[in-house]
Amino acid sequence: MSLLKLLYPRVLAAIKATSAAAAEIPHIADCAFIPSGGPRAGSDIRVQGLLQAAMRLNLDPRQFASDIITNLDINTIGVASVDGPGFVTIKLDDTWLSKRLEQTFWSGDKRLGAEEQKERIVIDYSSPNLAKEMHVGHLRSTIIGDALARCHGFVGADVIRQNHVGDWGTQFGMLIAHVYDSEDVDLQQLQGLEQLYVAAKVRFDNEPEFMERARNYVVKLQSGDPDMLKKWEEIVDVSLRHAQELYDTLNVLLKREDVCGESFYNHDLNNVVSDLDKTGLLLVDQGAKVVLTPMYQKDFGKNKPIFMVEKGNGGFGYAATDLAAIRHRVRNLQGKRLLYVIDNRQSLHCRQLFDVASRGGFLPEDVSAVHVGFGTMMGKDKKPFKTRTGGTVKLAELISSAQERAAVLAGEKNAKRPEGDRFSEAELKDIGNKVGVGAVKYADLSKNRDKDYIFDLESMLQFEGNTAPYLMYAYTRARSVARGAAAAATAESDGAIPVAPVNLAQPAEHTLALTLLMFPDELLAVLATSQPHHLCTYLYRLSQAYTKFYDTCPVIRAPDAATRASRLRLCEATADMLRTGLSLLGIQVLETM
Repeated sequence: MSLLKLLYPRVLAAIKATSAAAAEIPHIADCAFIPSGGPRAGSDIRVQGLLQAAMRLNLDPRQFASDIITNLDINTIGVASVDGPGFVTIKLDDTWLSKRLEQTFWSGDKRLGAEEQKERIVIDYSSPNLAKEMHVGHLRSTIIGDALARCHGFVGADVIRQNHVGDWGTQFGMLIAHVYDSEDVDLQQLQGLEQLYVAAKVRFDNEPEFMERARNYVVKLQSGDPDMLKKWEEIVDVSLRHAQELYDTLNVLLKREDVCGESFYNHDLNNVVSDLDKTGLLLVDQGAKVVLTPMYQKDFGKNKPIFMVEKGNGGFGYAATDLAAIRHRVRNLQGKRLLYVIDNRQSLHCRQLFDVASRGGFLPEDVSAVHVGFGTMMGKDKKPFKTRTGGTVKLAELISSAQERAAVLAGEKNAKRPEGDRFSEAELKDIGNKVGVGAVKYADLSKNRDKDYIFDLESMLQFEGNTAPYLMYAYTRARSVARGAAAAATAESDGAIPVAPVNLAQPAEHTLALTLLMFPDELLAVLATSQPHHLCTYLYRLSQAYTKFYDTCPVIRAPDAATRASRLRLCEATADMLRTGLSLLGIQVLETM
């Protein structure tokens, strides 16, 4: 259980015993960790909102806080103090912390203190359009969605990943028509396929005959024409193979079986329209079948707030497909929470989708649907990230450049190592690949997803500050200390390091132990808000706490065997937590770097 949730009922009971009226104030017993180095850094946890409550109820703030402490039962957990009028802080007991560490890290708790949350969650993420290479615009949805899938799965949720790829529609009729007109077409090469797509789009926009033929091919495709389906399947297959290569490089969980594209719902679109019509929601507007969403009138200005389900020509767009998808995820997949990891620019579409699905009976009250939006990756010029010529940056090229740069930096560090302790070329490549990918992912995930951020490769590859290389190095250092201590113990006693209770005698040991035990609260924040940056901030804080511990508390040269064993266990717990936390972000660690 999280430390803050453990304290909450005790604090609330103390407030209620002091003032029944105060106990009725929302969030009155909420607690928060005190940042190290702050004005109240001598304590670990503060009770929030007491000063405001005292002022609201015309109580003396200092006496109110003092009375709460008198009624607070935390004798075995720690000591509470009045730290100014209306301020109550708690210093956790070292022995109690040590026991919590034992329960969390060495008693078989695979979730490291996090509470189990069993529910079925459907997460829609990545979702590239096929027949084209993935570009940087696909990065954020892919890695944010993957981090959320990992975090929910970690606490026991039944996570269903849905890669809602764009594999249907006019572009495929257009592409197939152009393929028929071209010679020596190799549909197994995506780059050549994309060049065909660009050429086909030019023809579609400028040749009426070609446009008509492309649209007829779409009708044939939707009707199940064998030749059309064969060409379509070839295009889809090569596109998905390209996507899978990138997912594997990025260490993303998505597999081919997670793909559930637009084509999957084609058979159900007429049923969606029919079922909506039965509810009385459908209207005909200029030949199209639409649903009005008046609660979003402001977003439409003077135009009608319509959600177009069927076009005037009988065709279907994103609205019908997404309604079919939401119904499938509720009825067939039986999801209880639906997370849509989609660009912020699709906010209105998602709001309308959830509104219409709810009113149409596709989204029942006991199922929640949430748009997990995100901002744009920007260049140093604070404009959407582009190539120097203004083109779209291919995702594969972005990742490759990060890996190559990381390998160069690793090589420079390697040259400074003793000659007999240098990495091989294969090891340097592995370091470059993992550090490069980790740096790109962490730089994105460590930002508030709602905000735009500037892509700066050199900054994200630094070994200082809140970066993946810094955290990855903290892990390798914790592991190397453990190996060194084990070697020292073996040399001295010709045996294993004795298992000893963790003794938190030094302030840096106390801070590290407390930070290790913050994990369940920080993970809970990620699950509640779908904001992975909470976990990133926590891992950075943990790395800082470990660095201070490492600098002030010798492990290998500890004054005695018991102290060495105690500190070694703190190193092991830190390495375990860093490995676990980075894994939840989809970042691989290195044993040496």
